[in-house]
Amino acid sequence: MSVNQAVQERYSAAAQEFELALCCPVANYDKALLEPIPDEVLERDYGCGDPSRFVEAGDTVLDLGSGGGKICFIASQIVGAAGKVIGVDRNREMLELAERARPQVAEKTGFNNVEFRIGNIQDLGLNLNLMETWLADHEIKQREDLLALEAEQKRLRKEQPLIEDNSIDIVLSNCVLNLVGEEDRHQLFKELFRVVKRGGRVAISDIVCDEDVPQHLKDNDELWSGCISGAFREDKFLEVFADADFYGVELV
Repeated sequence: MSVNQAVQERYSAAAQEFELALCCPVANYDKALLEPIPDEVLERDYGCGDPSRFVEAGDTVLDLGSGGGKICFIASQIVGAAGKVIGVDRNREMLELAERARPQVAEKTGFNNVEFRIGNIQDLGLNLNLMETWLADHEIKQREDLLALEAEQKRLRKEQPLIEDNSIDIVLSNCVLNLVGEEDRHQLFKELFRVVKRGGRVAISDIVCDEDVPQHLKDNDELWSGCISGAFREDKFLEVFADADFYGVELV
């Protein structure tokens, strides 16, 4: 099984029934901001920190790997009526959970400023809903069809991107970047740089380690999908931000 398949299957199940092994308890959330969020979202939140504390009033926020929407719903209360929050996830079950909760949270907070989009966080240009609509009318049977698919993906990224260039004040992510395959990580950080406004910020809560993870652990689907063996090495985590042209990078 590929890394992507393992992650997809595990989090699809975890969206429907709480999985203790995916939970890293965090006690420093503002309880007042949790109050409007339905229990089913809180019970199926699988994070390792609270990047929402770096959000400011009026921000346009992008949450990568938004899952059931907990961080998005917290951020929506911070940004207020002048702000906007976009959650991106590729797992349908998690997005369904978030969408069920969205009108309930909006009614309680008075802020209808959250939306959820389906997409890969390492490819924030490709709108998967639009891609699926195209595929429904175009069968892939031969190499010419594949070329047409590639052309349509290129067009969508240029003309109808999932997240537009220079449109985000702050990108958040809570224990998700480590789930991205190593071969896609440089592209992931380039995408972060593309969507953030000049002078914008990125606040990532994630798992890091102080030495290289052995390959046999990386090859273990359960450890990878459990946010363990995909951990970034701390020094390389900082380097990959710098390689993508970010500055002022620090561990907090």
